Amino acid sequence: MKKIDIHCHVLPKLDDGSASLQESIRMLKLAYRQGIQAVVATPHDSHQFRQEDPEKIRNLCRRLETRARAEVNPDFRVYPGEEIFYSQETLEKLKRNQLLTIGESRYILIEFMPNVPYSLLYRAVRELTEEQYRPILAHMERYGVLREKGRVEELIKAGAYMQMNYRRIGGRWYDETVRWCRKMLKNQKVHFLATDMHNTKSRRPQTQEAEAWMEKHLERTYIEEIAWKNQEKILRDAQPDAEMDILHN
Repeated sequence: MKKIDIHCHVLPKLDDGSASLQESIRMLKLAYRQGIQAVVATPHDSHQFRQEDPEKIRNLCRRLETRARAEVNPDFRVYPGEEIFYSQETLEKLKRNQLLTIGESRYILIEFMPNVPYSLLYRAVRELTEEQYRPILAHMERYGVLREKGRVEELIKAGAYMQMNYRRIGGRWYDETVRWCRKMLKNQKVHFLATDMHNTKSRRPQTQEAEAWMEKHLERTYIEEIAWKNQEKILRDAQPDAEMDILHN
């Protein structure tokens, strides 16, 4: 199945992702074999890593895309972005063009500490949407506060979009996180799936198990929306069509 990955750490030597351009190409080859035809490179912007100049990220994306088109597929695309750890400075940095949105759109990929208070999540979403940004919550399954009934829906209604990692959908039924992720998918609370790949070993692109489960339990139209159609619309800066987006109107 065709896929577009909007959350991955494939740019070499920027964060805890790829260690070299060669590893980046190996990651993209693995991804392509699983149906991924384009990626948004999203290096971390957080207190743990040096803030990179957006132009450096753009240049690395162009360089990686050139190599990918030669060694992976002639039509492969690599778009610039960042995984932004939300802080009090985030909004001002966005306004000063010191941070990258997803593919130069109005959509931004944001993350928080796993134990983030719900009040901070909600406030961040409201602050960003009030400035016409469209926040995508990275790896939604990590935040324990979202397990409380109604909170995912409330964030979506406030203007947030939800991104889930493929690797957390596959797994055993007795895993609480797996069960919760599958419930969110069955209820169509997820707007985007992504790999969050970092390397070719411990955090490689891994979509097959999730795809097998989804094909048994979800409608094909919804799978396509969250695997590539919504991602494609981001890159055109349009509004994703996932069913829960009705709540944004």
